[in-house]
Amino acid sequence: MKRNYFLVLISGMLLFAACDKKKDRIFEDSPTERLNAAVLNAQTILKSKPNGWIMQYYPGTNAPYGGVNLFMNFSSATDVNVQGDYTSSNVTSTYKVYPGAGPILTFDTYNSILAYFAAPGAITGLVSNDGGLGGDFEFLVTKADPDSVILKGRKRGTKIVMVPMPANPTTVISAYKTAWQRYYAPKSYRFETATGNINLEFGWFMELESLNAIYSFRVTTTGLELLSPVVVNGVSFKELTFKPATTGYPNGYYTNDAATIKLVPIF
Repeated sequence: MKRNYFLVLISGMLLFAACDKKKDRIFEDSPTERLNAAVLNAQTILKSKPNGWIMQYYPGTNAPYGGVNLFMNFSSATDVNVQGDYTSSNVTSTYKVYPGAGPILTFDTYNSILAYFAAPGAITGLVSNDGGLGGDFEFLVTKADPDSVILKGRKRGTKIVMVPMPANPTTVISAYKTAWQRYYAPKSYRFETATGNINLEFGWFMELESLNAIYSFRVTTTGLELLSPVVVNGVSFKELTFKPATTGYPNGYYTNDAATIKLVPIF
């Protein structure tokens, strides 16, 4: 009798444990299955844009050197073509997406455009040969949707955003290069506001410096976009639009939507 009682008790406990375990299971797929699905999704999204992507690339921890636009076209499961607004180079190398702490995008063969920022000693005379500009070759894919891909540098943790390239990529890339050359043509710049001016000078790469601050940004086809909002003489802004020459500004200038600040080129 006792033996039957214990058998019934043990069976009931096992049934309860099985039901409780089933109730606590949130996902139908295992962690490995979910990770593999995320890897496949990331690679599918990267290849899904025939015109490619615009990578808003900021090298280094906290982007101390400013940013550039890299133009990525993942033409197959292994090949990627890379161009940049600051260079005439056009380089095809290889990449892969593999599982790690999430989907990892790695550029696994030499690419001179990425090496410019990521390889130690690549920027002789600009910064320390040991660290280069602190760029990354590998990125954690934190988001992969048709509208954008969000990356995080594996070494420095820098957030990198990629957005789809519009139609006519050749025209778009040419417009970015023209905007870059326009920005770099002057010898220096100054901020002009209602409460005074601030003289600026070129910094390490894609940033401007005053005596008290560094302004890190990238060139866009319409002007400049800062990495994060800044305040200059009480004026807060994140984007500046280029305005063509006027009588008072023969070389044009950059300004915010409210026209309360101007970034004026000095030739």
